[in-house]
Amino acid sequence: MSHFVFALCLSSLIVVHSRKKKSLTWDGAAAAFALGMVTFSSSLNVFTVVLLTFFLTSSKLTKFKADRKRLLEAEYELSSERNWIQVLCNGLAGGVAVSLFQILCESSSYACYDQARWSTVLMWAYIGHYGCCAGDTWASELGILNKSLPTLVTTLKKVPAGTNGGVSELGLAASLAGGAVVGLSAAITLALEQSCHGFAWEIVLVGSLAGLGGSMIDSFLGATVQESLYSEDQKIIVPERKAGENIKVICGSPILSNHQVNFLASFLTTSICAFAAYYLYPLA
Repeated sequence: MSHFVFALCLSSLIVVHSRKKKSLTWDGAAAAFALGMVTFSSSLNVFTVVLLTFFLTSSKLTKFKADRKRLLEAEYELSSERNWIQVLCNGLAGGVAVSLFQILCESSSYACYDQARWSTVLMWAYIGHYGCCAGDTWASELGILNKSLPTLVTTLKKVPAGTNGGVSELGLAASLAGGAVVGLSAAITLALEQSCHGFAWEIVLVGSLAGLGGSMIDSFLGATVQESLYSEDQKIIVPERKAGENIKVICGSPILSNHQVNFLASFLTTSICAFAAYYLYPLA
């Protein structure tokens, strides 16, 4: 019951905070509440800390230098408040991982998460998911502010700021840092609440690689199966064609939306981290 009350209070607080800061729409706040109830009800604090780390840092970065971002990307104004689809894209795989962990692993008497194969698999999957989401968010929010034009991952040619699939030095560094922060928050929390083998540096590494790798997967998908449109009139990346406006296709095909690309990138990264844990920790 105590875990349920804690989850209810903290989830409600997130809804109030997100609406006050206008970081989530009403339906986005509802989805965040549901995800919070699933995550915060776990008996391990690491899941709560990781989700809060991702949520708070991402919300802060979304508002960082907003005026300049509007000048570079027309869609920024539309995406400053995240809706329920964006919340699910950034939380569904993590929610599944923590739910399975509660069902399969929390009743065990292991002193450390990596003493059993499936608890390790699900922990790495969870860290990998939020490491990827943080890395992608940090790269998107900070990379667009890079002083030089980004490079398209498929052609290595310079493209306008905000182009899907465009990467920059600042963006890559931000994706690595975002994943590392998620991994570090998890490792510190595990060190405090479990009598393990010591500080879990492997968790920091998982988060860091998931941040950088997930961002690169997202960039590759964005450059190939997501269309990027550039307005010759406004001199910025735009979300859709408008009658009478001179629009040029920079890259990609209109196969997947931005939300679908984000979900697929996070799903692939989560799966890779889970498979890595499964083969690296062959424990019963």
